[in-house]
Amino acid sequence: MREKARVVVVTLLLLAPLAAVGEPLLAPPLAASAALIAATPGAPGARGWTVFLGHLVAVVCGGAGAVLLGPGVVAGSLGAVVGVGVMVLVGRLHVPAVASAVVVGMVGSFWAGAGLMGGVLVVAVMGEVLGRVPVLALGGGGAGAGGG
Repeated sequence: MREKARVVVVTLLLLAPLAAVGEPLLAPPLAASAALIAATPGAPGARGWTVFLGHLVAVVCGGAGAVLLGPGVVAGSLGAVVGVGVMVLVGRLHVPAVASAVVVGMVGSFWAGAGLMGGVLVVAVMGEVLGRVPVLALGGGGAGAGGG
């Protein structure tokens, strides 16, 4: 039960600063990143550099799709496909970042991508910090909790 509570608490802690600012820092792909980091902090796709680089690749690919094809569904889809390919090629696949390519490709705004990356930086750094906090500190319980 403590681990389940930790996942919820860490997700909340990762999203709270973004929610306090709102757009452009809080975007749907970052909620997925926060949940992945909270649920699987040791997984390669949840590590800070992978989260940051995955979203960066996705934002650039989505933006490139928008520049080449004009903003829209096709640009977002192309950005997502190319983004996955690049992330796999460089060994930094962060699945929630694929949605960032779609968002930026559909909107076609440099500022949307820049704002999203600001949120990514917050989530990636805080995820690394919170990933080092012991389960007992975040999930409740104290000395002696956990025996049975």
